[in-house]
Amino acid sequence: MAVEERFRGALLGGACGDALGYSLKALSVARIKHRFGPFGLRTLVCDLKNGKLASVSENTQLALATMDGILWADAKKIKPEEGIYRGYMRWYYSQTGEEPRRGQRTWMRRQSHEREFCLLREKFMHDRRDPEDGLLSAFSREGRGSAKNKVNESAGSAVLSRGVPIGLIFAGDPKAAFDLAVAAGQFSHSLPEGYYAAGGFAALISCLADGYTLPKAIGRMEELLQKYHKTDKILSLTEAAVGQANNRPAGKTGTWDHLDSIDSLGRGHTAAEALAIALYCALSVDDPLDAVIVSANHSGRSNATAFVTGAIEGARFGEKVFPTYWTDNLEGEKALRFMSNHLWHVFEKYHSAFR
Repeated sequence: MAVEERFRGALLGGACGDALGYSLKALSVARIKHRFGPFGLRTLVCDLKNGKLASVSENTQLALATMDGILWADAKKIKPEEGIYRGYMRWYYSQTGEEPRRGQRTWMRRQSHEREFCLLREKFMHDRRDPEDGLLSAFSREGRGSAKNKVNESAGSAVLSRGVPIGLIFAGDPKAAFDLAVAAGQFSHSLPEGYYAAGGFAALISCLADGYTLPKAIGRMEELLQKYHKTDKILSLTEAAVGQANNRPAGKTGTWDHLDSIDSLGRGHTAAEALAIALYCALSVDDPLDAVIVSANHSGRSNATAFVTGAIEGARFGEKVFPTYWTDNLEGEKALRFMSNHLWHVFEKYHSAFR
């Protein structure tokens, strides 16, 4: 499979999972069955108030903001982390309506490289979708978050959203993907369990986009995580997810057959939990679309777990995993395709230079 197909697959897959899970966020299993029937929710729910599109959450918004920053960095020849920070501050000001701080006002204008398309002009990027606690306040501080400058005590799952575009732009170089995702994660999540999980997820996507099998990609991710302190929780949950998948009973195929295993890994509120649940679903459910559906139908942060699972399955199998009646009704689909193509061109430019 061409790497370009994996780019589109990962980005659209993450957004499809996000939209599926966003309809289930904070619902108990009993409420899910009551509202959507005995088999749970198995397709995207279109919102009449949203132009009959399936709404996405902060996960897709932040993935797009990350791409916005990477493309900005390429156009302006600045460091990737600087571009990504600008992309996040754009998202923050769009979400809050606050007046940009001195030195950042020009960031809210259309830039010279945005003649064809400007993410800032997309209405859904301004809509607040119940972002996780502490996320917006992390960007309200004067200084940007870093290893030395803590902005909160969060290891929330939204930090994983940056792992998809960063992993893709460094397809085949998981160490570079890991390092940049850790730095970008520290902008908004100050606990190591959060930003190292983002690094691990970016490394995983980097490997999958390069054609690794999922077990081999998980092994490489674990190798990188083992080099750092305070990654024990991520590693133990990853090991538990792999163990649960390897020991699953034969014939375990229904939506609800995996609930006990998912619940044993957490609710997806932290980055380590969401990553573990996604890995379990991708490893244990044979059909990739069913894996995304299973990862959403539980009593936890369904949008996060399904976002990560969708990105993993999209990076493995490409866009074809997701039916057109999903992608055609997905909020932000045109933005995702446009930015995916441009991210691919940036990857090709630098990858070709070092061949």
